[in-house]
Amino acid sequence: MKFDEFWGMMGQNLAEPKQFATQTKSFSAKYSGGRILVTTSDSIWPIERSTMRQIWTKALSMHEKMRFVHTNYSHENIRTSSYIISLMKHFVSDESKME
Repeated sequence: MKFDEFWGMMGQNLAEPKQFATQTKSFSAKYSGGRILVTTSDSIWPIERSTMRQIWTKALSMHEKMRFVHTNYSHENIRTSSYIISLMKHFVSDESKME
């Protein structure tokens, strides 16, 4: 799956808010205004396409089994990386098919 396919799939599937979870926190995600809005119990986090692509590109450089491990992205200094990884894990059924 290419990034543009992934982004388009998220846009379609998240027209209405859906529930997800990181390793420690549940959240809802909705596509709105060209970005993903993540809502937690205490905040709203916008995720821009460029930020999502940055994590996607980083994931491609890793071994397939390491792509959805949250701690592999801690040094990226992206506050929403755990939400992004959770969304990628949900929408990309086979991490070996990422391109």
